[in-house]
Amino acid sequence: MVNYARYAQLCPIIYGRGTATLLGEEVKKLGCTKVMVVSGKHVAKSEIYEKCKKSLLDAGIKLVEFNEVIPEPPDYIVNRGGEVARAEKVDGIVAIGGGSAMDAAKAINILINNPPPINQYFGNPFYKPGVPVVMVVTTAGTGSESTNVAVITDTVNNVKNSVLGAASLGILDPEATITVPPEATVHTGMDAFAHAAEAITAKVPNPKSELLASDAIRRIMKYLPVAVKDGANIEARGNLLLASNFAGIAFNDALVHLGHAIAHSIGAKFHVTHGVACALALPEVMKYAAGIDASKVKVVGEAMGISFTGSESDEEIGEIVAEAIRKFIRELKVKSIRQLGISKEDLIDTVDMIFKDPCYNFVPRELNKQEVVDILNNMYENY
Repeated sequence: MVNYARYAQLCPIIYGRGTATLLGEEVKKLGCTKVMVVSGKHVAKSEIYEKCKKSLLDAGIKLVEFNEVIPEPPDYIVNRGGEVARAEKVDGIVAIGGGSAMDAAKAINILINNPPPINQYFGNPFYKPGVPVVMVVTTAGTGSESTNVAVITDTVNNVKNSVLGAASLGILDPEATITVPPEATVHTGMDAFAHAAEAITAKVPNPKSELLASDAIRRIMKYLPVAVKDGANIEARGNLLLASNFAGIAFNDALVHLGHAIAHSIGAKFHVTHGVACALALPEVMKYAAGIDASKVKVVGEAMGISFTGSESDEEIGEIVAEAIRKFIRELKVKSIRQLGISKEDLIDTVDMIFKDPCYNFVPRELNKQEVVDILNNMYENY
């Protein structure tokens, strides 16, 4: 058997302050003349949205606005977006927003040249290609501009699922993120942290993912507390955008695993914000990962700034990194499961959902039911 690693980069990126003003010309270069602008109602009222619209109109691009995206975008919103895109015969899509708008845009793109509903494309890469998709990123979290996954809520089965599709271009302008409130800054930042830590400890790791994910963790440790205190700090906002993007590239190849299977299940059952669920799962997931390959968990710890003596046992490495993550998220005021109003029994009841989540397929070592129950119990008790 050959051991090998595979890595790529799906989507070109333009990074820098003020780059949102380049949107119109870049869309034009992709051959688009009429685009659907996909966002949520809140972003549609923002300064960055107006700036993007002006750039598109100045470049002579016609616009169809679809501002109906809501968090954890459900299948019916995507289906409606697809209907509008087909009726308007758009030849491009521009997403302005965070993960929800970006994921909705990728999913709507599938429905431009393929019959609805979106549900038949969950996990299914076989469909006719759509149109160019350009993303102006307004939150530093999902890295969706650089992944081929779009997470969509399947309202038929009340679970999160995903479709496969990539963007054509991502624009990372720190000015687009300065109005993100402190709490949402924490949630999105910890989503990126989880992407990075799970990519490093993946079933099939690779050197590029480890390099980018380690860098992402270093940036998040340094700049997330700064951005929470001062949202207008451009240096912090820019570094968090890069961290989110690097973690996105990292996990697109290495894939996320147990932490995201837990977070998706908690999110679907209790409507807990994704980044919060990721943050709460991560300490226990690092302890589990240390039992498989503690050297990878050590990489996560070193990126966090932890100095190891070299004499620690695998179990100790797991516990040291877990406690450092708990300390970091406590300082960022992430609420515990108990504070979120979820009982331990209800949390443990998600165990079967976790095994069914698509991310569970990528765990570095299979778990039995009792092991997952123990992890959920520890998530409740240890934080």
